[in-house]
Amino acid sequence: MNQPDTPEPLWREVVGDTDPWRRGRLFLILLAVWQFLSHLLVVASLFLAGHLEIVFGVMLGAILFWFSFYFIWTGVHWVRWIAGGSSCLIGFAKVIWGVRDGSGILLVEGAIAFASGAYLALAPSVYFFALRQKAKVRWKESLVVAAIFAVLLMSASGVIFALNVYKARLQEQANAFADQAFHSVFLEYDTEFLRAHATKRLVDEIGWERMSAFTTDCYLRVGVPKQVDRAQGNLFFRLQFPLTVVAEGIVSAQATSERGPVRFNARIGTAGSDWEIDAIWWLPGE
Repeated sequence: MNQPDTPEPLWREVVGDTDPWRRGRLFLILLAVWQFLSHLLVVASLFLAGHLEIVFGVMLGAILFWFSFYFIWTGVHWVRWIAGGSSCLIGFAKVIWGVRDGSGILLVEGAIAFASGAYLALAPSVYFFALRQKAKVRWKESLVVAAIFAVLLMSASGVIFALNVYKARLQEQANAFADQAFHSVFLEYDTEFLRAHATKRLVDEIGWERMSAFTTDCYLRVGVPKQVDRAQGNLFFRLQFPLTVVAEGIVSAQATSERGPVRFNARIGTAGSDWEIDAIWWLPGE
């Protein structure tokens, strides 16, 4: 007696005769390689450019990605769906921005992010690989991996927190120095103070004669300020090779002069010693 033909499952019609989980594994391996190279390139370029604060932020984001990737690899479906959906949204946004700005790089990045996110969330091969991995997961192994990532996350978060605390203290010092600088340069027209605290770049670019002329010009065009508010600004850290951490930023203060409101501005910085002035100027206030 002939047995009725057993219908082929739907997933085999989609992915073919090859075991579907193998394609899912290959896709996740390629995704991991792509993300590793992307993170390495971004961190290296930011580090070489000296953007120290952004480097730690990117590293924290990379740790979170690899933590979620471990869950995806071990077959946690909801993490895979969230990661795939987020990648699709980011990719779609980058495509829109690329079309708006005429940026080919954004278009390529957006297309890759959208395609990989859609495949990650919806491809049957990734689903079957997740089922296979889920059956092989050992709770002791997961506990050890979770503990490692927890230590990494706490370490990175601790570094960022300590950096922000140190930055807040430096910001107070920077504002106090800016108050002194604005008072000396714009109220007392003290050229010697400007000379003593000018960076080498400012001295080489402007010269002593132009510095003296600057204070004289301020007196003629601004007059004597009657009231100067406290200086405010925003510092950022950068790495100056070989291993010098520099804090720098722009500070400003609103003032009232004989000729109306005016705003004093300065770009200041420090490499662990005294604060220096890299640029100083004034603008008509509001």
